[in-house]
Amino acid sequence: MNGQFMAKLTLILQNSVEERAQSMNALAFAKAAIATGHTIACVFFYRESVNHAAFPTPTENEDLITQWEEFSQQNQIPLVVCHTVAERKGMEKFHPGFEASGLTALATAMANSDRTLQF
Repeated sequence: MNGQFMAKLTLILQNSVEERAQSMNALAFAKAAIATGHTIACVFFYRESVNHAAFPTPTENEDLITQWEEFSQQNQIPLVVCHTVAERKGMEKFHPGFEASGLTALATAMANSDRTLQF
């Protein structure tokens, strides 16, 4: 692709789903990265962003979560929620589009990526 470096990326979200603009910015970036030939190892939802995976999904967040899930399915990119943070927040069930894992999964994704970006 014109000699450009195609990177493998890991994305980390840290802001709550209620901070919709931050989540939409991360999603727009992820879509643009894929469209320009980059790959994404995973999108890791950490700290306040674990509530993206809340199930049942609150009505006001359904469209945003659906967009993340469609992006994940279309591009075979896992949406990983930090189960330790989720447990501390009292979350017991996760949206089906998300997989619960720990920081080991994040560390592995980062080790296998060229770049890690936080949103």
